[in-house]
This record gives sequence, C-alpha cells and structure tokens, in this order.
Amino acid sequence: MKQRIVIADDDLTMRSLVSVRLGLAGFDVLSAENGADALTLIRSKQPCAVLLDVRMPGGGLETLDVIRADPATRELPVMMLTGERDPSTVVSAMGSGANDYMIKPFHPDHLLERVTRMIEAPAQKRETAAPVKTAPSRPVWEL
Repeated sequence: MKQRIVIADDDLTMRSLVSVRLGLAGFDVLSAENGADALTLIRSKQPCAVLLDVRMPGGGLETLDVIRADPATRELPVMMLTGERDPSTVVSAMGSGANDYMIKPFHPDHLLERVTRMIEAPAQKRETAAPVKTAPSRPVWEL
C-alpha cells in the first residue's frame, strides 16, 4: 500500500506540482485548499505526513495547532511549505511542532528528499529509543 500524504495549499498550481512530484515517487497524495478540508482528510485518511501552507484559508499555523492538540495526530510529521520568509513565522511554526519548514520556490527533488527524510525520522527515533544493553560504565581513569 502506498504511503499517503496530505498537502494543504490554496494555490492549485502548487498543489498540482507537489502532487505530481510526490506521486511519481510512489506516494498517494491527497490535496486540500484550506485548513478545515486538510483536517477532514487527515482524520479520515490517516496520512503518514502533512504539508501545510502558512497563508491559506484556515491558516497553516492554526491547522498545525489542531494537529498537535489531537492525541490521534500529535506525532504526525508536518512540514510547513510556504512562501512566508519572516523569521518570526519560522520560529512560531517550529515552536508549535512543525517537523520542517521549506520556503517556496523550491526544487521538486529537494522537496522529495526532505519529505522522505521527515517520514523516516520518526521510525528511526522509535528504533533508537529502544533500550540498549551496555556494559556497566567505568570511570575514564580506569580505561
């Protein structure tokens, strides 16, 4: 089964570009033009990642807040994909729990790399979070 991604952006051209590039890479891409529709898709289709525009109806940051507040979606990887370059917006998005922040315009291959890395990161985190058995530590002076 294909991994599913939701893109929410009010720009049809941007949604199409992202859908085509990620679709060619094997992802099932669902698109929404506002935050409310994105949340509906997220809840019903359970994607592996979400891409949000900051400046869209319903607001990307507001949509991110709803995603992070819901226990069912709290750990969902979210990338802010936006033309918003204001450093305070970047800080706000990352402080609200965005996993990545990519500024438009971008190269479609760079988008694919970062989306793939973002999706793989939680799996790597779970693998490294498992308890590791090690020998008892000794003080450095005994080595």
